[in-house]
Amino acid sequence: MGHRLGSAAIPFAAIGAVLLRRTPTAGDVALVAAGAVLHITMVFVWSAVFTFLVRGARWRDFAAAITVALGAFLLSGIIARSSGAGAATVLPLGDRIVLAFAFASALVLGMRFAFIRRELHD
Repeated sequence: MGHRLGSAAIPFAAIGAVLLRRTPTAGDVALVAAGAVLHITMVFVWSAVFTFLVRGARWRDFAAAITVALGAFLLSGIIARSSGAGAATVLPLGDRIVLAFAFASALVLGMRFAFIRRELHD
C-alpha cells in the first residue's frame, strides 16, 4: 500500500508523525522507526483485546475479529482527524478497508494456528 504512495515507509512515517509532530517523509528514519514501533505495539494491544473477547467474553472469533478491526479502523480515522497525522491521512479509504479486512483475517487465522500448535504440545 505504501509502495504505491512512493515508499513503503510512508505509512509508518505518518504513524510516527502522530507522536513526533513532524511532516511525514519516507526519508525521516526517526519517524519511520517510531511509526513501526507504534504500529507493532498497537497490533499487540488490538490482539490482546481480540483474545480477551474470544477467550474471556466468549465471543465468536469472527465477531471479535470484525469488532477489533472496525475499532482499529475507526480509531485511526479519529486520530487522523484530531491530530492531522497518522496512517489514515496518507492511505486512501479503499486501502484502509483492505487493511482492516486483512487484520481481521489475520486475527482469526492466528488464533486458529495458536490453538493447533497448543493441541499438538498437550
